[in-house]
Amino acid sequence: MRWEEVEPIVRELLDFQISSSEEFRTFINKVTDFFDWIREEHGWLYIKMTVNADKEEHAKAYEEFQKEIVAKLKPYEQKIKEKIVENEHFAPQGYEHMMKVIKNDVELFREKNVPLQVKESIISRNYGTIVGNIEVDFKGEKKTLQQLSVYLRDPDRSTRELAWRKRYEGIWRVRDKLNELFDELKEIRHQQALNAGFSNYRDYTHRLKGRFEYTPEDLYRFHEAVEKEVVPYLVERTKVRQKKLRIESVRPWDTAVDVDGKVLKPFSSVEEFMEKTEKALKRLNPIFAERFRLMREKNLLDLENRKGKAPGGYNHTLPKTGAPFIFMNAVGQPGDVRTIFHELGHSMHSFETLSLPVFYRPHRMEVAELASMSMELISMEYWDEFYTDPDDLKKAKIEELEGTLYFLPWCMIVDAFQHWIYTNPDHTPQERNEYFAYLMDRFNPGVDWNNLDEEKKTRWLFQLHIFEVPFYYIEYGIAQIGALAIYRNYIEDPEKALNDYQRFLSVGCSMPVDEVYKTAGIELNFSRDYIREIVDFVAKQIEEIEK
Repeated sequence: MRWEEVEPIVRELLDFQISSSEEFRTFINKVTDFFDWIREEHGWLYIKMTVNADKEEHAKAYEEFQKEIVAKLKPYEQKIKEKIVENEHFAPQGYEHMMKVIKNDVELFREKNVPLQVKESIISRNYGTIVGNIEVDFKGEKKTLQQLSVYLRDPDRSTRELAWRKRYEGIWRVRDKLNELFDELKEIRHQQALNAGFSNYRDYTHRLKGRFEYTPEDLYRFHEAVEKEVVPYLVERTKVRQKKLRIESVRPWDTAVDVDGKVLKPFSSVEEFMEKTEKALKRLNPIFAERFRLMREKNLLDLENRKGKAPGGYNHTLPKTGAPFIFMNAVGQPGDVRTIFHELGHSMHSFETLSLPVFYRPHRMEVAELASMSMELISMEYWDEFYTDPDDLKKAKIEELEGTLYFLPWCMIVDAFQHWIYTNPDHTPQERNEYFAYLMDRFNPGVDWNNLDEEKKTRWLFQLHIFEVPFYYIEYGIAQIGALAIYRNYIEDPEKALNDYQRFLSVGCSMPVDEVYKTAGIELNFSRDYIREIVDFVAKQIEEIEK
């Protein structure tokens, strides 16, 4: 794709005359079609770069696209949005929320932020390249950080500890480089906030993300609710783990191992992984299974871990292809089952919203992550496809349910850490590490970090989101509470809950987040009472399974 191909289409859009509601609708459709074309190209370049993180030509092609297309398109994108706002009086019924979103974007746009945003996008990808290429010697073999994570579940405690420490050995080799990278990103982001008239990047991003339904102060209340209602329950669950493992205290390398010393193996090959996934989907909803089969046929899945591949996992919408792409790093452990269904939740969202105007696609992560996290939980009722032994299935379910709660303190740490970072932009790397250690203590679910001060301070270096997508993390916590509420509905009435879930998928972001949650049959609620209610539900489910 060359700018010479793009510019004439943009100018044609800007010259389009709007003098009626029908022409307004036609214009939105033309804009959607145009951005679908751009996003398809962008999507494939990103996919190739992450699938081949060790091949510089793909990173260069992505960077070239950012500079030559994305950067040049930004001012025109702003003019398109301004044109929509200018013609608001022609907007048909049903476009009210879209207008609110677009007006917010128009108000926050600053042309001098465009090169900063492009630069940020390019250099933030260095995190994946740096971390994805880390290899360490482990018992005579070279292992990636992702491959080492398998050994954190090993029944042998010394093996777990060695793998855990080797992960830090790998990340510490590049920590100076990562700190320099992060400081550069922090400065770029802070400057964007100043350019837009904000005193800090936290407040700027909150507005930029269109978080109209809640404030940063509401998130502080969410942090406190998790600290007061979730952490105490987890401390008790950690004590149960400690007794079952017959150890003096639960160390960081003891948190993932099966308490009975059993290593769950849900599949032994990627082909088997896909077969079992499709069978589980078919029992949940045949439509979901058919879509997954289509993705397999079109080679829209890259699931196995290998050297030179970027870390993490994602679902990437490809609007022109008509189906999304799933990327992950499967190594044959239970977390892979969780990940595939998580990404499939995003995939089903992509399929359901392709017919919506581009501005109503799932751009709000509180909505997007609700789709994925709910899919994790409701699919759990069909995980016997992966675990034919009833005891293994029980273990997998307990791990999933416990995991939903154990995740929440970590989510609060990552969010609170970024609140502090960006409202204290002049901090030093040492102060940054010290504050992170404080948060680790505040939200500690009973894990013993004694004599691991340096590891505790630098734990954040493993978190991709902090580098690549700032403030995109609390949405996981919000969505996790929502997903547990959907799962509670599913346990009570599967048919109604699934219908609500599909209806929720189909509305995308065509209404405020709290209204979208109502469509899913749940509520957006950060209160301690509501969080306690959800914790009690999970506790009861775990108790029933353990009987």
